[in-house]
Amino acid sequence: MPAKSLSKSIWTNIVIYVTFIVVILTFVFKFKYLFTGETLSGWDTPGHVVLAKEFAILFEKGLGIGWSDIWFGGFPVFYFYPPFYYFLVYIIHLIFSISIESAFSISIFFTICLLGFSIYTIGNHFFWKRFPLNIRLLLGISSILFYFNYAGEGLQGTSIVGIVEGTVISSFTHGLFLLGIVFLDQFRLKQKLNSLVLFIGTTSLVFYSHLLSSIFYSFVLFTYFIIYRKFWLKHIKELFLSFVFVLIFISPVLFHFFKYAEYASSVFYGYSYPPILSILSRDVYDQALKASQFGENITVAFLIELLRSGRWIYLLIIILMTFHMRSLLNFVRSRFLTTVFMVFFWLSLDYSFGYIIPNIKIHNYRAFDCFFIVFSILMPLVIVHSVRTQKKFLPLLPILISIVFIQFYLFIHFDPIKYQEYKSPIWKEARSDDELYLYDRLLSKLKELPKDTIIQPEIIKSKSLFGGPHFWIPLFYEAGIKNNLGLTVESSYYSTLVFNWESFGFSHTFRWGTEIDLRENLLSLKKENEVGYFLDFLTRSGVNYLMGFSPEFTDFIKQSRVRLEIVATEGPFKIVKILQKQNNNFIKPIGLIHAETLNQNKEFGYQHFLKTSNLMQMYLMNLGYQTKIIRISRNNLDQLELILPSLSSLILITDQNGLGEISWLKNLDQKGIPTFMLGETSLTRSADTTEENLSVFLNQLPKFMNGEEFFQPSHTFFEQKRSTNGIVLLDDAAKEYWIPYSKDKQKEMTVTLPELSGKLYLGFMIASFLLFLLGLVLTKIEYFSFSKAKM
Repeated sequence: MPAKSLSKSIWTNIVIYVTFIVVILTFVFKFKYLFTGETLSGWDTPGHVVLAKEFAILFEKGLGIGWSDIWFGGFPVFYFYPPFYYFLVYIIHLIFSISIESAFSISIFFTICLLGFSIYTIGNHFFWKRFPLNIRLLLGISSILFYFNYAGEGLQGTSIVGIVEGTVISSFTHGLFLLGIVFLDQFRLKQKLNSLVLFIGTTSLVFYSHLLSSIFYSFVLFTYFIIYRKFWLKHIKELFLSFVFVLIFISPVLFHFFKYAEYASSVFYGYSYPPILSILSRDVYDQALKASQFGENITVAFLIELLRSGRWIYLLIIILMTFHMRSLLNFVRSRFLTTVFMVFFWLSLDYSFGYIIPNIKIHNYRAFDCFFIVFSILMPLVIVHSVRTQKKFLPLLPILISIVFIQFYLFIHFDPIKYQEYKSPIWKEARSDDELYLYDRLLSKLKELPKDTIIQPEIIKSKSLFGGPHFWIPLFYEAGIKNNLGLTVESSYYSTLVFNWESFGFSHTFRWGTEIDLRENLLSLKKENEVGYFLDFLTRSGVNYLMGFSPEFTDFIKQSRVRLEIVATEGPFKIVKILQKQNNNFIKPIGLIHAETLNQNKEFGYQHFLKTSNLMQMYLMNLGYQTKIIRISRNNLDQLELILPSLSSLILITDQNGLGEISWLKNLDQKGIPTFMLGETSLTRSADTTEENLSVFLNQLPKFMNGEEFFQPSHTFFEQKRSTNGIVLLDDAAKEYWIPYSKDKQKEMTVTLPELSGKLYLGFMIASFLLFLLGLVLTKIEYFSFSKAKM
């Protein structure tokens, strides 16, 4: 090689390697605030910090799952949101002797690094490794920056903005399953058994990290085995054994999810920002929309902003991807990832899985995140293909360097905090001195409330200090106050019910969607100008205080002045105590059983029961009665004799009026148990007749001046909770109602979760982690890296 060309090549390599080092240092500089030890801003981030603290408490007891009182008055924690990420946070906390908040911040930086490394690793494994190192570095940098420069969705989970907003765990899991695919394919290429060990360990950790991402990972694996079916059919034994081991390691996750999946929150997020517009960047569109409001043409304004911002490169890649899609599918190395790319693009547009598969909600923006990761991995390959088709005019190396510089320019000027609408990623720096003082005063006021207080916050969909759950969650947790709301991912039945009842009280507040939708029926029974329904629901739920600050909250207090007592005022905030309704008829709880439970031995499903019982509560409140409605399930029939003394009466729901049902009710009447048969459809179709009949029946029941003994403190109902001295039943507020075996035990309420399952869960999770570490060690030891490939 001539000296001049050699010198040019050396300088080119120097530029590439220096660029690589500068990009790495820029990442460290851009996220240096994660090492300050300060509390972070963010939407869901404070909630995850609280969950990390709750996991630390369980871990120190030797448990991986358990019960937490922090949200919804109590809920089963980590049953449906696996805790491996919080385990890593705890390890960081332990090793460096730092707070959980600091450890969580460092874990966010670790996640960013892991995801970037995984993108480079899988791209290098399938496409780039045949290129020289300098080219591989350029391809990897452009791919990583392409993904981390994304700013379309904000909170919705994608890229840097999503990670710092609170979707860090799904991004961490995406990094894991990209590595899992690489380990699996390494076995296909070299048949080294240590690769299968790594695959088994990594796959197990995916399931212990994030269940929705585990479902996506399963889609990716299915696609992989279809594409490479010829090889895996020849190695079916290794494949079968691998999945047997995976199933063994993740058995606690699968068992607890499928056995208790019905208790998972039924919140469904369907809407997603338009994908292509999202890729071109929401900030570009926002600027164009703003310009159009001043009379400019929105299309022209959008194109100008697209060119000015440097986001035109995303439009270019989309166009090139379209023209090269056929070649990507035909190319052996890219066929698999291109198919995955198309599958997740479809999932990001289609809501079908969210409706077809019970209790599995495919959030479209999370599917979009997977799609965009694969898009970012394919992007450099598309550039290479495009350059090679015009290699006479387009030199590869200068083109790649130019693209990296453009991407690096975008990354330097990209401020993910802007999309959080915060002044600073540090919570204290984002707040004024007055706001911080107000926060401390509110904390002091909350600590003065009675022990075991459950408080209902007013949540506005806003990122201000006084807005969403990112403000309330740490405030209540630090004050030691139980929060009646929280992150909804694993909150059992209660969260799906409370959002319906909010329509009667806090209709201006932020509510999620839910499968249990009875608002229309409830509204049809609502009396004019009645505002107490929501308060009655909260009372039945064990909530005794409200807290808010908005003008709407002040108006609500005025409208409900006979039911609310202001106990503290601080700035715009008011803490109010919920009072019992005056001149109300209290009656002992009413048992509710469905005819199908008797005749067909069918379970009275929780959704069916909650809809029916809450409609009945509307009638009871309109008639001036206050009580709880208790579900009598198929499993309770054998214990009915023990349950009936704690009830005022029993109502049978039916639409058949069969002779067997009438005979069964007469038998109870003869024992002195008041009974009533109610047609199910009459609750909504014959409201006047139903109210009249119920009124006659209720007038026959004994009344009490005080109903406190019937409104015992309760937690979210969860079937696995057991009592050694009583029976735990589901009530109309999706809470547990405890009936003692004897009057002597009435004040000795003990309802607990079995600890064995928590210990097994933690043991299998740690075993999966150790297997992953073992695989990494074996990879470095030549003796264990033996191959079954033919020489």
